[in-house]
Amino acid sequence: MTQTLVAADVYDRLQKVMASDPDGFCGLYRDYLSEALQTLNQLRTLCDNKSGEELRFKAHYLKSSSLVLGIRPVAELCSEFEHPIREFEFNSAWQRLQNLAELLQLVQAELEQKLGPQVIPVAA
Repeated sequence: MTQTLVAADVYDRLQKVMASDPDGFCGLYRDYLSEALQTLNQLRTLCDNKSGEELRFKAHYLKSSSLVLGIRPVAELCSEFEHPIREFEFNSAWQRLQNLAELLQLVQAELEQKLGPQVIPVAA
């Protein structure tokens, strides 16, 4: 049994609501992936700069968009950043960012299986 990262109930509901616009449906997830990868890069920069408050804000943003589209594992990982980060905790924050990067790759692969290669965002 393969683990599903995108919640079927949310995915199916969105797909049903957008049945008349399948390209728009795919676009929702493509835009999510694009923004998630941009946010990941911003989180890395904020971690480098030890900008804890901004890191918490960006992680909350990614958590929210992940929940809307049913990508709960990403939301759960992002919630770990919502607590204040002390100076000595930035090393563990780096590990969580690496975990987030790997998780986003898995989410992208799952969405590509469901929606095809058009869901992959164009690299900027």
